[in-house]
Amino acid sequence: MGAGRHVTLGAVLATLGLPPAFACNPDRAEAVAGLRADTPLVFAAPDGRRFRLLALAGDAVVPVDRIVRIAPLGGLDRHERLPVIALGPDGPVESALLRDGRARLSASRVIPRDCWRALEAAETEAVAARRGIWREPDALLDAGDADALKRFDGRFAVVAGRVRSVRTVRRITYVNFGAFGSGALTVTIAERDMPAFREFGLEPAAIRGHMLRVRGVVTIRRGPFIAAAMPEQITIAEAPTRGAR
Repeated sequence: MGAGRHVTLGAVLATLGLPPAFACNPDRAEAVAGLRADTPLVFAAPDGRRFRLLALAGDAVVPVDRIVRIAPLGGLDRHERLPVIALGPDGPVESALLRDGRARLSASRVIPRDCWRALEAAETEAVAARRGIWREPDALLDAGDADALKRFDGRFAVVAGRVRSVRTVRRITYVNFGAFGSGALTVTIAERDMPAFREFGLEPAAIRGHMLRVRGVVTIRRGPFIAAAMPEQITIAEAPTRGAR
């Protein structure tokens, strides 16, 4: 399979309105019952344990009536909550929250890849339809909007745009969304992190012309950039348009 086809498969399926070919089946899952919603994205079991939907960020209430199993993703966090994926009869409950625009993805290295792909497709659907949180003016910044990017200096943002060029200089790969000096976003990937991107199916050299959705902290130096340390920070939202070069 060629690199370009590999990195855009999930986006192509989402664009066509087809279900993603990524079944979320974590290796280890525990049946649960009697759950109650707690704080946003947190829920609790009758035995006192508290769980956090690790893949999400936002203020959504967890639909505990849909959860039949949980898949732990590590040890307790500093608030004594167990990070999990919550599974319902038809897949992760996170997918419904994302699809309705009630939450956004939060990049993490420990979420199984098949689950992450399914969640990306759900978020892409909500973004395209401008549902829920994606209706807010600053929910999704334009990668070419220099003024908006300046306002977010030092802050987390989700930014979308089409890749204009990709180049590697001194062990750093620069994914550029505009011409130098235009004020458009650049995403930087350090050489030490590149194996993780390639193993995930993201080959930076093959994404020129693709529409990306990038999540991370905006930093302004000579221009705005987001340093991507993990592939989950980048979603391929759309393949190149016909005639793009």
